[in-house]
Amino acid sequence: MYRQSIYEQFSGEAAILKHYGLDTLEPEYWVGENDGRKSVRYSYVEGPNNQTSNGVSGGVLDDRWSLDDNDPLGLKKSVLWQDISPSKRSTQDVLEEMQEKSQLLVGTKSFNPKYFLRKVHKDTSYNDLLKGADLLRYTLDQKSEALRNLVQDNFDRFVSAKNTIDTVYGEMKTQCLNVDNDYGIRGLDNALSEAINRAEQVFGPVLVNRNKAEKIRSTLSVLEKYKYFFNLPSSLMESIKQQKYDVIIRDYKKGKVVLESTMSLDASENNGSSNPTTEREVDDTALSAQYRKVFDKVWAEVEKIMEEMREQLFKQLTESWRSMEEQERTINVLLELDTPEDPIWHYLDSQYKFIIDLLKESYQEQLNKIQALKKSLPPFSNDTKEVAIRLKNAIKAINIRDYDSLIAGKDMDVQIWKATLDVVKSLSDLLLRCLPDFWKLSKSFMEGKFQKSPAILSANRRRRQAMDLRKVEQCQNMAKGVIDLYASLLSEFFSLPPLSGDYTSDSPTSSFIPVQSDSVTTCYFLTKILNGMSECVNDIHSINMASDVSNALQILMEHTRWKFVEIICVAWNFDAKIFFTLEDWSLDQDNREITNFLRNFHIFHKYNSRSAYKIASLGYVSDDDDNKSSRISDAFLQKIKGAFLDSLYAYLDGLVHLVFSDYTPLESTENKEPTDMIQKILLTISNLSNLKQFMIPRIVSQFETAYKCSLSDDTQTLNDVINQLDGILFDDYLKRKTQIIRDIVVNGILSGDVDWYNISKPTEVHSFVYEALLSLVIVHAQVSDIAKPLVNRTLTALLENMARDCLEAFQKVEKFGMGGMLQATLEIEFMHQTLSQYVSKEAQGTLQLIYTTIEQLYDTKQASGSLDSELSSVKQLLVESRKNTNLQFLCFKKPK
Repeated sequence: MYRQSIYEQFSGEAAILKHYGLDTLEPEYWVGENDGRKSVRYSYVEGPNNQTSNGVSGGVLDDRWSLDDNDPLGLKKSVLWQDISPSKRSTQDVLEEMQEKSQLLVGTKSFNPKYFLRKVHKDTSYNDLLKGADLLRYTLDQKSEALRNLVQDNFDRFVSAKNTIDTVYGEMKTQCLNVDNDYGIRGLDNALSEAINRAEQVFGPVLVNRNKAEKIRSTLSVLEKYKYFFNLPSSLMESIKQQKYDVIIRDYKKGKVVLESTMSLDASENNGSSNPTTEREVDDTALSAQYRKVFDKVWAEVEKIMEEMREQLFKQLTESWRSMEEQERTINVLLELDTPEDPIWHYLDSQYKFIIDLLKESYQEQLNKIQALKKSLPPFSNDTKEVAIRLKNAIKAINIRDYDSLIAGKDMDVQIWKATLDVVKSLSDLLLRCLPDFWKLSKSFMEGKFQKSPAILSANRRRRQAMDLRKVEQCQNMAKGVIDLYASLLSEFFSLPPLSGDYTSDSPTSSFIPVQSDSVTTCYFLTKILNGMSECVNDIHSINMASDVSNALQILMEHTRWKFVEIICVAWNFDAKIFFTLEDWSLDQDNREITNFLRNFHIFHKYNSRSAYKIASLGYVSDDDDNKSSRISDAFLQKIKGAFLDSLYAYLDGLVHLVFSDYTPLESTENKEPTDMIQKILLTISNLSNLKQFMIPRIVSQFETAYKCSLSDDTQTLNDVINQLDGILFDDYLKRKTQIIRDIVVNGILSGDVDWYNISKPTEVHSFVYEALLSLVIVHAQVSDIAKPLVNRTLTALLENMARDCLEAFQKVEKFGMGGMLQATLEIEFMHQTLSQYVSKEAQGTLQLIYTTIEQLYDTKQASGSLDSELSSVKQLLVESRKNTNLQFLCFKKPK
């Protein structure tokens, strides 16, 4: 019903316009009917208040009327200055020109003599005007004379016509042809009125139904002809539900073409640019004008649907969970629809804001987790024992490459390290998930790759493309903003210096480091963290962004590497100072002369050094790649070298501390730990010996190879320190054992039990000699059991000291008699031969001095018999004594 009323309205308006010959329902001037009774010269436009439809019709002059434009003065051929045909001008301009020229035509009512003279004869001379005036008078006289002659020649006819009119007028009055009887036509009028009423009753409904049928037929024809257009809203809605965007674009463009074709017909009718010559063309034109509002309403519904779809598609561009492929399809659809807002820029802008917010939210969320974790952990304790226990367990884990157990612990430092690793992993994953797609689309946008079809490249699109190309810098700035935020968040978390600062400058204390975290665990997690950052940075570099865009990542890596090396060096030195607490005096399974403490230190030292190298190395790739071909800067080298040497010195200091302090094991073990000071000293001396001969050269060689530097001077210094420590410990041990032997020897020689002057000839070796040698047997057994390589060194040194003690004691004897001299010689020779494999040059010299001293103190006055025979008997006694004690002193026998 609504459409039918619209059609009736259009039909009625069209009928009115056609009946009255109007162009619009709101005309600005009156157009009169043709008046054939007027003179031809009065048929032209008569002024602004008396315009005729014959002068202008639809803006075009009627060629059926002619104009009297002759000059009444006879001076010019025409009073008009140009052709008044206005075929190429608007109706308003033509009317104004005709009104102006009507004042120049003497045959019009609007003729203006003054204007006529000013406009037509402004250049005419006065004499010519006088001649023209004479001609005008003559012409008027001629016309007056012609009129008099006409009346005079036809006077009888005028009289006869006058009488006829009077007669007819009289008859009309006598036959009731007056006003009261409507001049005799009342009856006819009544008959006609009755016939009209009858006709209306009979044919009125038929005509009404016919008009309705015509309207319905016209409406049906329009609906059938534009069936696709009127069904367009519903078809678009169905296609939108099914997400058939290609179909939507095709139907929308087709509907737009249909609308433009109908509008062009209507426009042609309105502006007069076309002049239909056939009835068919006139009907089609009227039809498009009649249903213009219907078409506009349908198209308004289409535009509303399309606008809602555009809004939905633009909303989809802000939904970050959608895949890149889906977003590209959405962008292409919006580009095909030629939206006022650029969909690519809309996506990039919304995606940029989303990435920025996502990075900030993720960072804050991870910080909150760390804060909550720290609050849930037990309070911090200053006891280094806990750190030492963690360090010991960490060394055990990396020794067997059991990294899972290292990170699976429930210690508070491991939990915080895991949370710290999650911070980096979360931010890096977000950056890698968002930035490559963002930059890929930005690059396509900057390179104009979305203009795929020539049909898309309309003039508006070409203008927009030029505008988009000017946003290249903005795209780069957005990508740089994302990277800078990533770098600044990590810089803030790791307490790094500003990105514009020098990374080698002193950086503030790092709050992210867990308290009481050992250096091995610290190295492990810092390496994992840097590995994650490095992989992220490498992946970002692989998408080929401009160098100034990703410059912040390079700076971030440099600052982070320096910061991590600083942290490792501090933790390395701290653990080296407390490393002595890890000593449990358990022996190395492969070398029973040293403790596991030495192996553990080598593992500890090597792992920390290797971790520092991998972090400092410019070519660092992964945890499994030593990358020995890479070089590090001098700043890193000096930093790590200092920590390397400091840790060695701290370790050596700890060795001495172990010997002279009470032993308190970190944890109870099944092994029986030595509690005797002598055992500790011997094991420590053995450790120092192994350290000097094997471990230090190996560690230094590994460092020199990796860092491509020389440590010869530092190695010599280390060896000097080891020698000093070894001397201190060995001297302490000798002092303890030498004092025991010294007491035995001195008491045996000078106690007074032996009268070296009056003693008889020797029959056996004195007991103090056996006692002294048995003390050495005990030393031999002890040293052999603890550190066998020290036996020769120990017994040699003890022999040297014992020889000196004997020399000093014998030098205090006043005189030796024959028996005393032979007894002293027997005992010294027994001692000499029993310990022969331990006799050094120094000991040999001392023993020779003893022989000389005995000889010098021998009183020859007591000599009786042959000295040679006496010495021979002593030698025989020596052989027997050696044979009798062979089993007791078997340990001193030189192995074959």
